[in-house]
Amino acid sequence: MHIDYSKDSLPSKNLSKLDDLFADFLLRSRSQNTRDAYKRDLKHFFNFLRAVGGFRGLREVSQRHIARYRDTMSEVELLSNTTVARRLSSVKRFFDFLMEREICVKNPVQGVSRPKIPLQVKTNDLSNEEVREMMSHIKQHNKNGSHNYSGVLHHTVLTVMFHVLLRKSEVLNLNFEDYTSDNVGTYLHVTSKGGRKEKVYISEHVAGVIDRYLEIFSKRFEFSSLDALFTAGVNVGHIKRLNRNSIDLIFKKYSKLAGITHKVSPHSSRATGIGNMYEHGASLEDQATYARHSDPRMTFQYNKRRKEKLGHISSIVTYELPEEESSIEQPS
Repeated sequence: MHIDYSKDSLPSKNLSKLDDLFADFLLRSRSQNTRDAYKRDLKHFFNFLRAVGGFRGLREVSQRHIARYRDTMSEVELLSNTTVARRLSSVKRFFDFLMEREICVKNPVQGVSRPKIPLQVKTNDLSNEEVREMMSHIKQHNKNGSHNYSGVLHHTVLTVMFHVLLRKSEVLNLNFEDYTSDNVGTYLHVTSKGGRKEKVYISEHVAGVIDRYLEIFSKRFEFSSLDALFTAGVNVGHIKRLNRNSIDLIFKKYSKLAGITHKVSPHSSRATGIGNMYEHGASLEDQATYARHSDPRMTFQYNKRRKEKLGHISSIVTYELPEEESSIEQPS
């Protein structure tokens, strides 16, 4: 599909081809996962436009085309409602970007109905006992009594994930300078979704674990402010950052050693932490705030342990008199 970016077609003289514009759009997201998802979704949309044909520019895409794209995905490709809704959302964000750049004057996705997706979280959690069992299998010392650096690193990473409820990408993106404190307490300066930085305050226990990790690892590495907080070693004089596979392997290794047979992943640490807060009396609002969910309904879905309370709650509903009241003789 040829898209015309000539002076007569678009107001910008600098955007000579779709690739440049697309690259600019992707740069808005700091998350590689998000960028990859946009690439896949928009490639699918552009292939649809190419098949339809007759387009001279993105300005010519209308609500009618978007509705046809939706119906093609649902009725011809038989894609799930979740996939259809996600791809339409990606297209909408792209056209929002085009409007900001004054390339399009309207967003054709606006006003086109999209499949309604029930809010649900499929991530499994772990019990408190399973977490303790995982942690117990981490060997932080070698047989000669020296520190096992891998074990110390794994123990620290899992402690942060289970106690601070960080996403995998948030753990990986932490720098040495992101571990700091203010007059409120010790916190991690976390780069969350959308690239925004947030202070996530941590407990004395977690701070102690990180302090011990840094004390041990500082004997091998000299950390500077922008170095990765959690390191996989040194590469050409610079401290290497852990990669996504490293987190997956750490979680997989210790869940297997703990004998956990149900499906879990690094993201399970968030569901586990939310359930733990729930059991310790934290309100839904407090759970959502600490998990950094903008919508408490999402936090509610993450909490798998609330289902275990339903049996107890069901027994509370009763219209029978308490025994001591029912035994009192009623006046004649």
